[in-house]
Amino acid sequence: MTLTDLGARLAPAVALYRRYVGPNRQAALLGLLLGLAQPPFGFLPGLLAYAVLLRSLDQDLGPKPLRKAFALGWWAGFLYFLVGCFWVAEAFLVDASNQGWMAPFAVCMLPGGIALFWGAAFAVYRKLAAGRLGGHWSRWLLFTGLFCLFEWLRGTVLTGFPWNPAGATWKAGSAVSQLASLFGVYGLSLFTVALFSSPAVSRWGRDLKSAWPAVVSAVLLIAGAGYGAVRLSTTEIRTTDTWIRLVQPNIGQRAKWTEGALLKVMREYVSFTKAHATREFLQSVTKRDNKPYPDVVIWPEGALPDAAENLLDPQSETANLFGILLSENQVLLWGAYHRAMDENDLLVWRNSLLALSRDKAETTYEVVYSKFKLVPFGEFLPFESTLEKLGVKELAHVGDGFTPGPRTRAVEVEHLPRFLPLICYEGLFPALADNGGKPVSARPKPSWIVNISNDAWFGPTTGPVQHLNLSSYRAIEEGLPMVRSTPTGVSAVIDPLGRIVKGSEIGISQSGFRDVLLPEAVAFAPYTLWRHLHLVLVALFCLIPVMFTTFVAVSKNNQ
Repeated sequence: MTLTDLGARLAPAVALYRRYVGPNRQAALLGLLLGLAQPPFGFLPGLLAYAVLLRSLDQDLGPKPLRKAFALGWWAGFLYFLVGCFWVAEAFLVDASNQGWMAPFAVCMLPGGIALFWGAAFAVYRKLAAGRLGGHWSRWLLFTGLFCLFEWLRGTVLTGFPWNPAGATWKAGSAVSQLASLFGVYGLSLFTVALFSSPAVSRWGRDLKSAWPAVVSAVLLIAGAGYGAVRLSTTEIRTTDTWIRLVQPNIGQRAKWTEGALLKVMREYVSFTKAHATREFLQSVTKRDNKPYPDVVIWPEGALPDAAENLLDPQSETANLFGILLSENQVLLWGAYHRAMDENDLLVWRNSLLALSRDKAETTYEVVYSKFKLVPFGEFLPFESTLEKLGVKELAHVGDGFTPGPRTRAVEVEHLPRFLPLICYEGLFPALADNGGKPVSARPKPSWIVNISNDAWFGPTTGPVQHLNLSSYRAIEEGLPMVRSTPTGVSAVIDPLGRIVKGSEIGISQSGFRDVLLPEAVAFAPYTLWRHLHLVLVALFCLIPVMFTTFVAVSKNNQ
């Protein structure tokens, strides 16, 4: 059977589909397929939806093509982000009596808002491609460049929300995901969209020559996967002498904040912190015979339902528990909110990472990092004066909301290797750390990443699993191991190639602790040298088609 015969047999079904589905519904279905390609679903054939969307944009869109193109992009984006972000409703159901009414609005407004970037990308593409690029193969590059440019803007504008970029479709730690070590997850997005939209400009004739864009893309995909496979198989990940303990008590957000829960929650953390390591682990740590306890214990963001000052007050119920928690030279890294004074000497609240340590005399603590990237509507309220009149409040009822700290940078804590702190939402952002304008050789390079998060807000949904995948890309990009701690899962140690270290994972709705020796960083991480290469590539993808067609037009006019 030839392709012509197959097309003739499918023609009635295609006609029926076009009659009842229509362009907008089709765009929504394609967005759904792209959403299902993301982890944890992993339906990778859904990536071919990029090609169908590009082909739809090149069709006759009627008397108002820009408006129609925007609608196609918006509908595709809305379903894509609806699949990826439906879990946001869980956060509003923690305090359902006061905030439950906002859940359906959040589930619709968040995808609807960020889908505007897709709509804008599609409209700009239609505007630029409608002229000289009409029918030319290079419009494929223009579509890819514009789409990824607006994806980068989505992760930047108004604090940004870089959830599920196209590059993160590949599970962190897989072969293709290793390309993020070269040009980051945004560069991997460019690679992904370019490859899977290429069939839209391929001419499917009797030979492969007419389908060269798709053939080239297939070769590049195989080459990219081959590079990743070689990197995974040849990179030796050694372990350091730093003993990490992850603690996950599996206490949900609602249970944590019930009256009288503080001491119960605290005792859960204390019991896991002071628990004996397994005999097998102690036998593997031959240099630890005289120190049979971890160097550092890590609790998640918002571990305890009170301010740090109250928890550590000598008159508090928890002070004694903190006093007996640690052994000599042992460190606890934990997430807590606390009071601080800003640069204008005004009292503010900050969401921070604290380091508690003990010497021979006493237990002390210090704030080593305060969260820089705050979650809109979760930790602060944009357009506060207007939205408060409508009854909208941020989810974290702490003072008037949190105030951001200084920009993220590597920090040092005594007895520990230098690390890069990322609190929750910050794990989504590539290259978040401030290097102070210093050259690469002069930067104080961290040895590992500490990512504490409070994914209990999102319950046993796909949200925590996707958050783990997205955060793991920071390990690949930076070439650093990541230690990730959450109260209800997923907690794990991630190696510098984005893989979960065997035996370190504590899954959703599980409780316990894991003892792990911190992996070493990889010797060479190219992305750290050219962090903004993806923007150069995006610019080239956008400019090459326009320059090429202009050159051809000028050449024809001069003949």
